[in-house]
Amino acid sequence: MTRTACLCAFLVTVLLTASAEALGPPEAPRWTAELNGLVETAARDFDGELSLYVLDVASGEEYAYDAERPTYLSSAIKLGVMLEVMHQVDAGRLSWDEPLTFTPDALRDGMHRLHRAQPGDALPVSTLLEYMMVDSDNAAADLLIARVGVDAVKAQLAARGVQTGPVVSLLDERRRIYAQLDARALAFTPEQIRTLGRYDSPASRAQVLSRMLAPRTAWTGKDLDGAFGAFYAEQVNSAPMRQMGQLLRQVARCEGLSAASCTRAHTLMRACQTGSARIAAGLPATAAWAHKTGTQHRRACDMGFLTLPSGQPAVIAACTRNFWRVADAERLFALLGESVWRTLGVAGAQVSRSAE
Repeated sequence: MTRTACLCAFLVTVLLTASAEALGPPEAPRWTAELNGLVETAARDFDGELSLYVLDVASGEEYAYDAERPTYLSSAIKLGVMLEVMHQVDAGRLSWDEPLTFTPDALRDGMHRLHRAQPGDALPVSTLLEYMMVDSDNAAADLLIARVGVDAVKAQLAARGVQTGPVVSLLDERRRIYAQLDARALAFTPEQIRTLGRYDSPASRAQVLSRMLAPRTAWTGKDLDGAFGAFYAEQVNSAPMRQMGQLLRQVARCEGLSAASCTRAHTLMRACQTGSARIAAGLPATAAWAHKTGTQHRRACDMGFLTLPSGQPAVIAACTRNFWRVADAERLFALLGESVWRTLGVAGAQVSRSAE
């Protein structure tokens, strides 16, 4: 290259760089700026912490609020279980009609549909998936996890870009929580775990736990709260909201799913019976909201995808932590639903009308 050509190339580079610097960074979409103001106000009034990710799937525009922090998912981990079940069905390694047998070892807390099941009852995979996703039944979830393999669930999430901490069954979750106080809890039977789950307040549950582990220290509600905190710090069944949001984008767009499995996933998530006071409470009654919730001591989540007035999907992935009352977290979720609809939903409706 001649000296003149080199000089010309250098000048072009300088001019392009100067032009880019003059233009500055690309302007954020208007809806994200409006949403940020609403979210910051709502989070400031909330006695806890929030992680949130919102994605306009069609445009790729996104909003994030502490969305990189690994966050305990509680029952939202069941999204990963659902996807691995569907992956194995689509691959021919599992059938929707395959029966799984309910045994005494399948007892769990949170048996919302299987509480009347008797040992020896056989339930097809399709029914267990419905119980897990629609009613968040923990026994159904662990039966499915045992069938497909907990390592396969973790691998499915990783293949879809979700980097989790340890992924364990819901039974092992509970054992690990109580083992923060006494390692003997790792050997708790399913019936013992179910018994503990019947006591909602930390103080009453701690008393029952103390009797189970006698003659050791008499635990208090404060001790149990500390045990939950130590468990959450291990990042078991945890992931960032941004990554969960991208996972939900894949589900909304049927990526990695057969047409039949995708239809089933959307149908089950739209039929979800939990969390009516959460994001759904802030959306219009006619809005199509497909989601999964999760609730544990001082933790609550709601995540899924809704159909905007434009007909395009938008993802919302939200988890809260360190609050004392679930009602306060649910009030925040409802505000988030209302805020997303007011900003992104209205913007989508305007775009849709202008295109007509």
